[in-house]
Amino acid sequence: MRKTLGPAVLFSAMLLLVTTPLSAPEVPVLEPSWLHNPLWDDGQAEVALYDARRPQYGKIESYQAVFIVVKEDFDPKLLVKADPPYEGKQLIPVLKLNAVHSYWTPNYPYHFLASVFVRRDDPTALVKLSVGSQEWCGNTFKEVKLGARPELHAHTYFDGEGDTTRPLDLRSGDLMEDQLPLSLRSLPFAPGLEVRRRILPSLISNNLRRPLDPVEAVIRVAGEETVATGAGRLAAWKVSVEMGELKQTWWFEKTFPYALLKMDSSDGRAWLLKSRARQPYWKEPTFRPEM
Repeated sequence: MRKTLGPAVLFSAMLLLVTTPLSAPEVPVLEPSWLHNPLWDDGQAEVALYDARRPQYGKIESYQAVFIVVKEDFDPKLLVKADPPYEGKQLIPVLKLNAVHSYWTPNYPYHFLASVFVRRDDPTALVKLSVGSQEWCGNTFKEVKLGARPELHAHTYFDGEGDTTRPLDLRSGDLMEDQLPLSLRSLPFAPGLEVRRRILPSLISNNLRRPLDPVEAVIRVAGEETVATGAGRLAAWKVSVEMGELKQTWWFEKTFPYALLKMDSSDGRAWLLKSRARQPYWKEPTFRPEM
């Protein structure tokens, strides 16, 4: 069970956040104890179905999204899941989030899949992020790999974009918005806790029109609430995220493994937990989301 922070410890952490540069890797903002739990070694996955909304062509589309969280062992050279046998291999334990969004627009359907991989020992440390988009006008693929020179590799069907590689100004401690469903679960939840980070806006789209610059963000634990979900009324931590003009509110279950229950965004996106399962989805059927 996660330990409760005492007032003195919380004050010391807050003081460090205020007086230490945002990019300093030693700032103790997120703690990964929930990732170390043996639950993630059970050979199964967390599969959650959400009632979702997303703006497209000036209209809010309703659909059902699926978020999958599962532990994998990564090949550090290829940055893909390693095949057994694992003995003698130098592997990177990661937690993977697959976020699946499929919905109809007035003329044709959209399909997005975002795959986010973070280190199991550090949920702020992105290993790889990829986004695939398919709709009737074409395919788009984006991939972020970190290293000495973080870059975005993209392949779109838009003029002026095509196949391109663009540098990213990502520093130690920065987050991706598409990483937040995982990383925010590692907050040391306590009312009033405030974390300042730079966040790169979501890459889930079929083009490169959005800015690729991280924005200064403020993450606050606003308090405790009970959230009505399809899985029942659940006690939650309420978290606000302010990224420039974009305002979001997130709710995470108070009990381990601190699952995402709900998210509302000022740009019209929203997710509300409808149902969930823990099972090997690659062997057994789970949900058939509505579009």
